[in-house]
Amino acid sequence: MRLRHAERALAALATCAAALAVALPALASSPHSVVTEAVSASLTNIGKPVKTRLIIKLNGSVAYEQLVRSGFCGSGCSETAIAPGRSALKVLDIESDGRPDVLLGLYSGGAHCCFLDQVFSQVPGTTKYARTEHNFLDAGARLQKLGRRWVFMSADARIADEYFTDFADAGMPIQIWRFSNRRFIDITRSYPRLISPDAARWWRAFKANRSNNVGMIAAWAADEDLLGHYSQVRSTLDAQAARGAFTSSLGLPHSSQTAFVSELQRDLRKLGYVK
Repeated sequence: MRLRHAERALAALATCAAALAVALPALASSPHSVVTEAVSASLTNIGKPVKTRLIIKLNGSVAYEQLVRSGFCGSGCSETAIAPGRSALKVLDIESDGRPDVLLGLYSGGAHCCFLDQVFSQVPGTTKYARTEHNFLDAGARLQKLGRRWVFMSADARIADEYFTDFADAGMPIQIWRFSNRRFIDITRSYPRLISPDAARWWRAFKANRSNNVGMIAAWAADEDLLGHYSQVRSTLDAQAARGAFTSSLGLPHSSQTAFVSELQRDLRKLGYVK
């Protein structure tokens, strides 16, 4: 089940990478290099065992040169270059500040984790670049333009990790992140017009699945909490529990509908959905 989920995530990332490559202002590119007017970035394999080095040049001068590594998978990460001729390496001014950033997508390996995005941004007042990274877990992320802002569209895989079913049938509510001042910032609550249809999708999935639906109602509750509908969420969960509507392939906690509701509410509060 988890392997199947990872394969779906990889396929989705391949589609996103293809779409994004069209939008990049690259003058020349290959699976291992991207060149724009001011910034070039390249990946080079060196040594045995093979390790990958990232080189970023600003106006022809080296601004960053380090082995590719992550705090989540050390030097054992692999690039998410998952289609011929495509690259996990991109150059894009995602902060809209006139200073192009370098983006690198990595995968930690394994069937159940993790997609990592690294952003290399110019340090203000210098010609050097510094790395910032975010672990998007199983969900991964894709770059998308919302209005004038570049964002990382993702989903909250922490919800899928919590709830009493196999991972392939778990739900993951929408998450939207922006990158600014060397930080990834969760801005999901700023987009209720995107949260609402996501909540509706998870509600439909919950109603359609009578044998394994706890992951889907968890994602619905998280979305609705983001919209501030705390009372509605609690009353709906209580009503569904009274009907015995919650089902799981792994069994409910303590074999109790009400215990599931209590645990779900507690974890949504812990994860920041309930304010």
